[in-house]
Amino acid sequence: MRLAWASVRVSTVRAGLVVLAVVVLVPGCSFLGGGGSSGASGTGPITVAVVPGIDTAPLSVAVQDGLFRQQGLNVAVKDYPSLTAEFQALTSHQAQIAAGDYTDFFYEQAIGRASLRLIADGYDAVSNSVAILTLPGSGITTPQQLENLPGKVGTPTAQLVPFSAAVPYDIQTLAAEEVLQNDGVSPSSVNWTPVQTQDMIGALRTGQVKAILVSEPYILEAEQQLGAVEVVNASTGVTSGLPMSGYFSLASYAGAEPAALRAFQVALEQAQSDCAQRGPVQAVLSHLAGMNSGYAALLTLGTYPTSVNVGQVQRVASLMYDSGMVASPVTVTALTSG
Repeated sequence: MRLAWASVRVSTVRAGLVVLAVVVLVPGCSFLGGGGSSGASGTGPITVAVVPGIDTAPLSVAVQDGLFRQQGLNVAVKDYPSLTAEFQALTSHQAQIAAGDYTDFFYEQAIGRASLRLIADGYDAVSNSVAILTLPGSGITTPQQLENLPGKVGTPTAQLVPFSAAVPYDIQTLAAEEVLQNDGVSPSSVNWTPVQTQDMIGALRTGQVKAILVSEPYILEAEQQLGAVEVVNASTGVTSGLPMSGYFSLASYAGAEPAALRAFQVALEQAQSDCAQRGPVQAVLSHLAGMNSGYAALLTLGTYPTSVNVGQVQRVASLMYDSGMVASPVTVTALTSG
């Protein structure tokens, strides 16, 4: 999944969400955590690369509340238009930390494109935070009706994992296919087709696709605009509480700057703890996006863990291997040590 909202087109209902999508972190701009006198004093500045979305809201809270400054860190948060660009920034040392879809980062680790360290668990799913939706009156009311459906099912375009109709290619398709299999539906029988995330609603409206696999805020947007109805809750049962995105650094940086990364973890953990209440998240979204807090309150938010549960995150890596996304398994323990 990518939990990002860049380049969403404006409509009457979507106006608040559009601003939210593109202004959470204005392209090319950095939001500084400043410098301080405690924690990892003496370390260089840390740039955190993100594709703005709900999953990185606590990062904005940490900056806004000065939590990085309290740890002696000078943190700049920079947004990127895609995970591909974000990963390039990380591997070229333009960024020291990057946040994003677990499956993409694990894929890069598995194929040997980078040696990574998992710094923090960013965002975990809750029920109905990832779903397959269709139009009311479409006649599609059960997961089984997606099997060999003449019309296409729109999914987000691939990022770091190459698109394949045979295996999942991001966290959303991984979750959806696991739930479908649990419902007795073969994922290979579903006519998946990649659609730019910002075009999902329009594709469903015009009949270009018969259903769409989306996360927030597009679930709410589709419901508000089209009266869309849920066919598959992709974040329940076998995927309940599935970790969706995390924060990563290169292993070389983690080895060189352990104190800085620990200070970063402490500040982010505090922000994620604060975001257990909706208030701080809604305040950040409202402040940065100019949308009213009432609308933000309608979004289905996942959870923001305050520590890495290795066993939980390993679920993602194991599902990737079992589904054929990667040829060799990723061991999460190895990414959290050394």
